[in-house]
Amino acid sequence: MSVRPTGVIIIALLQLISSLVAIGLGVLVLAVTLALPLLGMLLALIPLIIGFIGLILFWGLWTLKGWAWFWTLFFNFVGVLLGLLSFDLADMGFLLSFGLNLIIVIYLLIPSTRAAFR
Repeated sequence: MSVRPTGVIIIALLQLISSLVAIGLGVLVLAVTLALPLLGMLLALIPLIIGFIGLILFWGLWTLKGWAWFWTLFFNFVGVLLGLLSFDLADMGFLLSFGLNLIIVIYLLIPSTRAAFR
């Protein structure tokens, strides 16, 4: 059985928090747009999907699955790229999201972290 490194636990928990925030955002959008249910469902769909994918990634990271390393790196790298395209230092949500994505990408690229998922 592989020993779960402390850094992997931290990254998994950051992924969990990020996923729960995305799901909460999706639910909030649904609640706010009750007057326009179709629009609300469409607007809420993206954060809900991202949140549920994030929960799957959390489980994979927590159990040290090799596929979780790749897909977490992929989705967070895409988040970093999208963050660079919509760069806004005045937006705290942007800074938090961008920062979390960047931290996760950097940590996953450390050789010892990669070795934990082999």
